[in-house]
Amino acid sequence: MGAVEIADRITDEVKEEKEEVLSEVREKADGVLKEAREEIELQKKHFIAAEQEKGLENKERIIRAARLKAKKLRWTAEEKLIGKTLEEAVKRIQAVKSEGFKGTEYSNVLGGLIRDAVLSIIAGGGVPSSELEVVVSTEDASYVNPEMLKEISDEISDGGAKIGLSLSEERIKSVGGVTVRRKDGKIVVNNTFEERMERFSTSLREDIVKALFKVKE
Repeated sequence: MGAVEIADRITDEVKEEKEEVLSEVREKADGVLKEAREEIELQKKHFIAAEQEKGLENKERIIRAARLKAKKLRWTAEEKLIGKTLEEAVKRIQAVKSEGFKGTEYSNVLGGLIRDAVLSIIAGGGVPSSELEVVVSTEDASYVNPEMLKEISDEISDGGAKIGLSLSEERIKSVGGVTVRRKDGKIVVNNTFEERMERFSTSLREDIVKALFKVKE
């Protein structure tokens, strides 16, 4: 497994965390609708012929209120699930920094993200000059050294593109990952975990919505 794949796995694995909350939300939504149906049945028993039209209006009002409440539950669940999942992902990243990920040290994960970003810049024709710089958080700066950057630049240069890599003195606020840019700042590739988790949260929201809409209305 490559370092970039590892970076994605850190976020992908926490998808499993959503099942517990989804079950709780389905149960609550079903409960709301069940209570509404029971209330409707109770109202039916008390309706008399002279108030039948009024009773029908009450029935529709109860159903509308129940559906609205169920939709609010879904929205609340989406936000709760996404927040919980991203929180778990951040915890995993912190653990990887100290423990590694399935035998791969965090410095190698960063190296893979740097390499991936550089190749993206090259693929876009964005290296008229050979100098690129890596920007990391204060916490991650200790994981990036000149030897690592030289090894990456030599490897990529052997493929035909002559590039140089250096660590910027600027620091970014990030839970992990890197940003690689041309020194003139005209091309920037954001390969931080926040950026990856943003893409992850979009697909996760789609999964959550699909699951929640299985609740019967």
